[in-house]
Amino acid sequence: LTRSLEKNAELQIKLNKADYSAGEDIEMQIKAPYVGYGLITIERERVYSYKWFKTTTTASVQKIKLPPDLEGNGYVSVAFVRSINSEEIFTSPLSYGVAPFSVSRATRTTQVTVTSPDLAKPGQPYRIRYKTDRPAKIVVFAVDEGILQVARYKTPDPLGYFFQKRALEVRTSQILDLILPEFKRLLSLSAPGGDQEGALGKNLNPFKRKHEKPVAYWSGVVEAGPKEQELVYHVPDYFNGTLRVMAVAVAPDSIGTSERRAQIRGDFVLNPNVPTFVTPGDEFEVSVSVANNIIGSGKNAAVTLELKTVPALQVIGATKVQLSISEMREASAVFKVRALNQLGAASLNFVATRGKYSGKRVTELSVRPAVPYMTTLSAGRLQNSKIDLPVTRQLHTEFRTQQASIAPLPLNLAHGLASYLEKYPYGCTEQLVSQAVPATVLKGRPEFGRTTANADKALASIIATLRSRQNAEGGFGLWAANTTVVDFVSVYATHYLIETRERGYSVPPDMLENSKNYLTQLAQRDGNSLADERTRAYAIYVLTRTGIVTTPYAASLQKRLETQHAKTWKKDSAAIYLAATYQLLRQERLANSLAAGVPFGETVQTDYANYYDPLTHDSQVLYLTARHFPERLKKLDGKGLESMVNQIARGYYNTLSSSYAILALDAYASAVGTAELAKYGISEILAKGQERVLPLSGGLFQTVNFSTDATKLRFNSDSKIGAFYLMTQAGFDTRLPSKDIKNGLEVLREYTDLNGKPLKSVRLGDEIEVHVKLRSVSKATHSNIAVVDLLPGGFEVVLDPITSTGLQAQQPGPGEGGAEGEEEGASPAAVNTWQPPIGAGKSTWAIEYADVREDRVVLYGTIGPDVKEFVYKIKATNVGTYVVPPTFGESMYDRTVQAR
Repeated sequence: LTRSLEKNAELQIKLNKADYSAGEDIEMQIKAPYVGYGLITIERERVYSYKWFKTTTTASVQKIKLPPDLEGNGYVSVAFVRSINSEEIFTSPLSYGVAPFSVSRATRTTQVTVTSPDLAKPGQPYRIRYKTDRPAKIVVFAVDEGILQVARYKTPDPLGYFFQKRALEVRTSQILDLILPEFKRLLSLSAPGGDQEGALGKNLNPFKRKHEKPVAYWSGVVEAGPKEQELVYHVPDYFNGTLRVMAVAVAPDSIGTSERRAQIRGDFVLNPNVPTFVTPGDEFEVSVSVANNIIGSGKNAAVTLELKTVPALQVIGATKVQLSISEMREASAVFKVRALNQLGAASLNFVATRGKYSGKRVTELSVRPAVPYMTTLSAGRLQNSKIDLPVTRQLHTEFRTQQASIAPLPLNLAHGLASYLEKYPYGCTEQLVSQAVPATVLKGRPEFGRTTANADKALASIIATLRSRQNAEGGFGLWAANTTVVDFVSVYATHYLIETRERGYSVPPDMLENSKNYLTQLAQRDGNSLADERTRAYAIYVLTRTGIVTTPYAASLQKRLETQHAKTWKKDSAAIYLAATYQLLRQERLANSLAAGVPFGETVQTDYANYYDPLTHDSQVLYLTARHFPERLKKLDGKGLESMVNQIARGYYNTLSSSYAILALDAYASAVGTAELAKYGISEILAKGQERVLPLSGGLFQTVNFSTDATKLRFNSDSKIGAFYLMTQAGFDTRLPSKDIKNGLEVLREYTDLNGKPLKSVRLGDEIEVHVKLRSVSKATHSNIAVVDLLPGGFEVVLDPITSTGLQAQQPGPGEGGAEGEEEGASPAAVNTWQPPIGAGKSTWAIEYADVREDRVVLYGTIGPDVKEFVYKIKATNVGTYVVPPTFGESMYDRTVQAR
């Protein structure tokens, strides 16, 4: 009975205020269930001060001085023991309480005063004046409130960060059980509080609009003090809305912030609806709403709206309309526009006027052709003779390259290969590394126009990409830092890093060290095929280039090759990699024996799934021979170089073979030195047969641009040792294709309504389905297929609301993110289960990746003889009549496989 009568003896503490200055007295009211003795402490991570007190009543007022060295927050803790003479014997003899408080930040706060107009007009200077109560450094921001809302951005509070609430970390113990053993110790004390606050949210990047730069101003770090100073921000003329002005100031011992908002409002607010892209020949409508913000303009105010365009666009009909818009109301107008045959960004300038009041809005769209960018090379070798090459393509002026070159060494072919790589549209890890090779390798040859700045920019870009794609094991993901790793690509990327470092560039040591760890594991692994062993030989060679002694790995691999692939391996690239490895290990006899047996310029079995074809093989042989066996270059059959040239001339090159060819030709040119200079000439033959001699650049590799009037190019040389010629045409064709292409692959596209019924027209705002069907026209299965489906103008892709909000859809396009789910070491043809941010449940093609861009959808995957279909949705955004571009599909490595 007495046990059940025991009361909970809680101590009640009430502070006279919540915030105190350093050195100030904290006054508190303490209410206890009995009289007795108490201990007051100021605590946080330790005890800062303490004070004993005695009471004769159950309620009392006590004081304790706040120590000057406590900042941020603290806790008042009171432990109270019942008097031995108290009659409250059925209550616990110990009561306990804690009260939190904060310490004033006044001494740490810099007073920041920012003044600016509450109302301003777009397109005019916005003046921001600022001052602080003491000398300080200050940064002033002015940002579109809409961006900040999307990003959930909060005005910075640095003092809140540095003095964020800290938990009570002092542990209190008591020995009351020994003093009054007849009472059990109070087991549950009142809650001490002091829980830690949630982690600060990260500031997200502002939302970036497609055509207009985000409204965001940053002053940089500037001086501030009691004297008022001024900053000027030119608000863009297209912005109407709320501007949040923020400032952060820092003095040696204090920090301050300020925030205010301003309304940016023009006389007129214009909101146009313009397609993001169109094709020459498209006719479309652009609508624009005009809001009248002129105070006192009254009802039905007369407003003139005019549309001005650049030469790439033509307005059909009137360019001016008269509108009646009441004060603080809006009206709309529609203009019809035609896209002309001029590519590039095209602007539409909308201007609204009423007397002395005006407002304007400039918006851009892209005029792009209905065909993809293409590079074609024509190359060959001539000896004391001449040759005529027909100019087969008519190209748009924009982004057009028409160049011819001739040289005694085949390195001039690097001009065309570099041009092809520069504009390559896809972006797995191998392709991005290959694109970076020309800038790095050719930088030392001024005739190629590769500057140090270009090389530094290319290197910084690929290093950032490789770092983002390197997984925990040190391998490089094919599309992202995941388990979709192709061993060959990881070795190739590491080879590039080493090649780059040897040419004097800085390569992150940690990235290279992780790569070496991955290659070491690969070098110890037995392969299941000759292709696997070739990759293993490549890995051992690259490891040896880093200075690692790889003799055990090389011997083990050679033994396995002789056991498993005795009849074939010595004619494979695996043999030349092993030879180069032995040469680096100073085993010259074995190295030369292997190098002598590797063919150059002969037919090899093509295996695009494992990155192997004749041009890649010959380039690897030439590169390794020139680098490690320069004395053997004279023994190489000259027909081997001609074979490489012929492969390029026939279009049998891809990103990997192109970059390896550049490496090889550069190494070859360095090994053989300056060749005999002969008399060369390049002429263009015009439509009526006239010959126009083109002025050559001079030097070892002579290049010249030819005109659009040329129907043929004539190359001539009087050199007995021969010369290598190259014609490069790259750009967008002026004529739309009129024939299908079915080279190993067939592709078909159809637009239907949501029920699958074909259609040729659609209403504004409707969603329709795009059905892309494709198959191999033979029994072969093609890996690394890319399908480019250009959208007609006036449409946009509808993203899947489920996948587009998830992790996968947030991954960027090729070059920055990608597919997941492939087994480690799988070939690029491996199918995975990655779900793209587009595609309806009607799709039967299990794609490996989908890249959704503004004007196209690019699909990647493997295709066999069975018809597969990919279905996604697009939405009509602008009224008009639009050219429908053809759908194009190709193998990214076997360039003979194409479909349109």
